[in-house]
Amino acid sequence: MTSNPAQIVVTDLHRRITGVSTTIRNLVHRQRKEFDLKVWSKLPIDGFQSLTAFKLYKLLKTRPTDKPFHIWHVRRNNEMQWALFFKHILRCPIRIVFTSAAIRQHSAWPRWLISKMDAVIATSDKAASFLNNVSAIVHHGVDIQKFTPTVTREQALSNLGFNFKYAIGQFGRIRPEKGCDYFVEAMIELLPKYPDFGAVLVGKVTTKFENFSNDLRAKVKAAGLEERIIWHGEVPFSDVPAIYNAMSLVVAPSRYEGFGLTPLEAMATGAPVIAADTGAYAAMIEPGNNGFIFPVNDVETFQFQLAQLMSEPLSIQHMSDRCQQRVQENFSIEKETQGIADVYHDLWNSELEN
Repeated sequence: MTSNPAQIVVTDLHRRITGVSTTIRNLVHRQRKEFDLKVWSKLPIDGFQSLTAFKLYKLLKTRPTDKPFHIWHVRRNNEMQWALFFKHILRCPIRIVFTSAAIRQHSAWPRWLISKMDAVIATSDKAASFLNNVSAIVHHGVDIQKFTPTVTREQALSNLGFNFKYAIGQFGRIRPEKGCDYFVEAMIELLPKYPDFGAVLVGKVTTKFENFSNDLRAKVKAAGLEERIIWHGEVPFSDVPAIYNAMSLVVAPSRYEGFGLTPLEAMATGAPVIAADTGAYAAMIEPGNNGFIFPVNDVETFQFQLAQLMSEPLSIQHMSDRCQQRVQENFSIEKETQGIADVYHDLWNSELEN
């Protein structure tokens, strides 16, 4: 065993758990099976020792004996800045990999930072179109062992105490960017016509958006639908798969999304998805096969697609197997792990070849 093995350092320098943080937590336990991997995170990650900047410097200051350099994987601006400081000021023998999910033009400072990266991973073709130096496109993936049907939809609904036959779910923080208002207003319009259905919003309401949430609740109350449009609140990540398992249909009507894992998590449990054409949703969903895509802000098309499936519940069930197959073949976390590993190995090999 080498005395100074090459390190993979993954950073998660955000003060709260975000979608990026969740992605990191899903990946690192698999990555450490192949690599000597450390995580520098503001929040604890099970199974990983807490690091400080000084401990990290001690870890990276010496060239490894088995590879030409260590690798530092970053996903945010501040993380790029830290990595560049270690590389150019502290002179650590590292190369920096950056993952970008953004589907918009980066501003001047992030563009400059990205230009200094040694390898850039885009999470979708759309994200790659806003970058000049993409090394690979690696889609996010989901754990198909965790997100999988474990009981029937009926039993899962009963376990959660929902009093309707079919549940339509939305997952994520309650805020305008996620299109929660589209969903609630569509449900106020459609639920009276389809009495077997109910709606469930799963996600946290932060202080900033309490008024937004309260306004939606007031509309639900005025429509007399408080027992059929449920605010389920934030739940522990470990409980999320069981809630997906109770959903017959999931919506993702976001106004903007970088990548967006919700459709993949839903489809892995067999639930078709109706999503806005943002993030990587169009790459996930084959219209009519495992759900539908509608243009961002097109509320009428969104409601039409909902009504189309609500009027034929059997069509939702027929999509279930195709949903799971789509995720298993194209969006598993194993494929994501391997795609990232390939980028690391390409970096090391290119240095050895030179």
